[in-house]
Amino acid sequence: MLPAPYLCYQHTKGFAMFDRAEIMKSAWAIVHRFLGNGEPFRALMSRALKFAWGKARERVSVAQAVEHKMKANEALASRSVEDLQREIMGLENKDHWQQSDHTRMSALRAALQVAQSRETVSDNYTAKRDLIASSGGRFCAVTFIKADGSERTMQVQPAALRYHVKGDAASDAAKRATQTRKARHPHLLPVWDAKASAPRSVNLATITRIAVGGQVHRFTA
Repeated sequence: MLPAPYLCYQHTKGFAMFDRAEIMKSAWAIVHRFLGNGEPFRALMSRALKFAWGKARERVSVAQAVEHKMKANEALASRSVEDLQREIMGLENKDHWQQSDHTRMSALRAALQVAQSRETVSDNYTAKRDLIASSGGRFCAVTFIKADGSERTMQVQPAALRYHVKGDAASDAAKRATQTRKARHPHLLPVWDAKASAPRSVNLATITRIAVGGQVHRFTA
């Protein structure tokens, strides 16, 4: 978002609405500061307005450039590791580099680090999900760190959960809410707490131990 008071609204096409009240306030501050220096009031006000508007446009321009760069970096980091590596390799094979190539390479390498970290976390989550799901109708002991920092071990029964949720029988709104929740909180896994006989959510990121099928799998939270 662009900083107030210089911008109070930004149109989706980049059109900026300036806060005229703040600009006038800035202009009047300049007028009061230099009033009495012999400069005609009309000329002083004109100069003050030009300065205030110029500063407002300058700040908006800088903020828009920063916002554009942030969005570009986010879009770059959202690409897959394979896709980024392919572009990096293509750039490395160029015989002659321009300044824009160096800038692009820096952005690509930074995005690659983010993508690698994201995919590593994703693989870690997938491994934990698969281990828990593998117990099916049997019990699985999941140890994780709670939000308050304490450790808890929950006896879960993955197959039992489907008998307590509506699934395909849920309304369209409920299905959309479920998909939104999954997208926003990929680290939360819904499970059936066998001891409490209630659905719960386990934070995949803080799981330290999964005991299933007679084997114990340990993780670093």
